[in-house]
Amino acid sequence: MSGVAPGAEPSELPTDRYIELAWSVGEFAVAFAAVYAVGRWVLEPLVERTLDARINRTAANALVKGIRVGVLVVALRVALDVADYGYLLSIPPTVVAALTVAAGFASRDIASNLVSGVFIVTDPEFNIGDWIQWRDREGVIEDISFRVTRIRTFDNELLTVPNSQLATSAVVNAVAKSPRRVSYTFHVGDDADLGRVAEMLVAEAERHEEILDRPTPSVRVVDLDAGRAGVQTRFWIDRPSREALVRIRSEYLRRTSVRFAAEGIELPAE
Repeated sequence: MSGVAPGAEPSELPTDRYIELAWSVGEFAVAFAAVYAVGRWVLEPLVERTLDARINRTAANALVKGIRVGVLVVALRVALDVADYGYLLSIPPTVVAALTVAAGFASRDIASNLVSGVFIVTDPEFNIGDWIQWRDREGVIEDISFRVTRIRTFDNELLTVPNSQLATSAVVNAVAKSPRRVSYTFHVGDDADLGRVAEMLVAEAERHEEILDRPTPSVRVVDLDAGRAGVQTRFWIDRPSREALVRIRSEYLRRTSVRFAAEGIELPAE
């Protein structure tokens, strides 16, 4: 017996319907892939190269991410129209209202992070590659997205920090300005010749080729307590990356320690 119901038209065969469905799905996939590929691998690189030549890396990165989202939306819309699924975008107003309310409650934190991300991206003193310190953490900014900022710590950890946290915290940008002053306090016995100690500290700073002559290195006594004198040296370095700061300070302290030992000046235990 035939499996076709009496009176059924050929177009109503289940097999035909499956073929039609598969064809429309194929049209959707091909249209989506074509539009997305053009946007992702032709338009986006072109825009990225153009922006890199005109604006800073942080703002360019944010705009490229926005273009990527726009390409996705356009590809989806074109694919729906090609496959005759455009009617799916015609959602009744009551459903839209319900979805809006639900999304509002569910995305308050996301919205806060998005708004914070806009302020971070537009802040000229907050850029990819900067060394920042906030709360009890520090690291180098690797990426700023719409919702989070990714920071590489100096232990090579990758932190994903919500933008709202950075926007509402005191953030120190350790490399935003140049030159940067470096300070360190030595504790020596209060019977030491503090004038001689100051001369040695300044001399060692002036000997270091990466410590600036202007502003000039300086030394001051900052405290006298329990038989010890706190002598603070201050000098300036240019283009202060964390690696440069740590290295220069370490070299200075090592040279100073050798000089103190040669002069018979002891550093009391803490």
